[in-house]
Amino acid sequence: MPRIILIIGIMIVIPIILLLFIREEEISPSNESAEEREEADEVTNDLKVGTGETEGEEDKNTLKSNNTINVETEELNMEKHREEIEAVNQPKYKASEFQAGMNLLIYGHPDRGEARKILTDLKNLGVNSIAITFPFVQADLHSNQVEEDLVITPTMKELDGIIQEAQALNLSVMLRPILDEENLMASGYWRGDLAPSDPEAWFKSYRSLLLPYAKLAESRNVKVFNIGTEFNSLQNQYSKEWIILIESLREIYNGDLIYSFNWNTVNEIPTIEFVPLLDHVGIDAYFPLEAEDGASITKLEEEWHKWTSEVKDIINHDSVIITESGMVPVAGAYRHPYAWDLPDGKLDWQAQANYYEATYKVWRPLIDGIYWWCVTLDQEPGVIDYSPLGSITESVIENIFLKTP
Repeated sequence: MPRIILIIGIMIVIPIILLLFIREEEISPSNESAEEREEADEVTNDLKVGTGETEGEEDKNTLKSNNTINVETEELNMEKHREEIEAVNQPKYKASEFQAGMNLLIYGHPDRGEARKILTDLKNLGVNSIAITFPFVQADLHSNQVEEDLVITPTMKELDGIIQEAQALNLSVMLRPILDEENLMASGYWRGDLAPSDPEAWFKSYRSLLLPYAKLAESRNVKVFNIGTEFNSLQNQYSKEWIILIESLREIYNGDLIYSFNWNTVNEIPTIEFVPLLDHVGIDAYFPLEAEDGASITKLEEEWHKWTSEVKDIINHDSVIITESGMVPVAGAYRHPYAWDLPDGKLDWQAQANYYEATYKVWRPLIDGIYWWCVTLDQEPGVIDYSPLGSITESVIENIFLKTP
């Protein structure tokens, strides 16, 4: 009996052991090589990719690759766009050869996006240099204090932003603080009439005002810094103070220095002691041209030659730049080019266009640059001022500042 029981037990156990052995072979086939298993895994992964069932890490890598391709494509497109613009609008001059410029007059707190648009428009006209012109104030004619105005003076950060926008377009920059005249004109005066009660105190205040802007100019590699504009009454008498100012600026700023003389003081330039210390002599060239309404370009050139024949013998400096020139588009405005408003004047865009062309033709052999006056960032539709944008004068600027195809 025990022998029978043993035999029956063996018959039951052996099949069970065989069944378990076969099952283990199915789950972990010992006869499959590691290389074969890797190939099988690769096939499985390929099938998952094909059906969208990728692993999380593979998703990230694919997305990163796609983003890189998109960025590179966008950069290539932008570069191609810039090259296409430059191929069509090739400037005639590099700024180092001739400063083909425009004054950008900024009052208040500028919109950087609007500035970018205006600067791009100017670059497409062939402009290679921008004078960023902005105001400071003093209380009255006899004040000894000059200062920023929280309302009309752009902040240092805002100016820095505009400089960066200009340089991003490869435009050379002149930084140009200029005394606002509103407080003076109320009593019938302008910046050329200043009579501070304590000139030494005025110049000390003026130096304190300018030095931070010069530091900004240095930090951004601004090409030119304008140390003063149309201070007729202070130019000749106080050369010592101007020399101190120039020396102070040279200590912190390595770019070029320029001073802007009003047209009616050009004859004083040879006698002014600080002039030889300047890199450029600037002229705000509002010389009146005595020509009738509707004058031709040739006639305006003739009137210009009367002035330049005198000026070229007076100015003895290596570099002369016109820091302002322009007129409002009003018939006969070239007789009073310094006037913003000519009551009862007749709108005449052709007069402005002729003036630009004649001015450039006559002055070009005598100067190292010209900055037209001016464009603003807050131009209101329908307002007539000095800006040539949107008018036939744009075509003149293109003709004189762009290469001929």
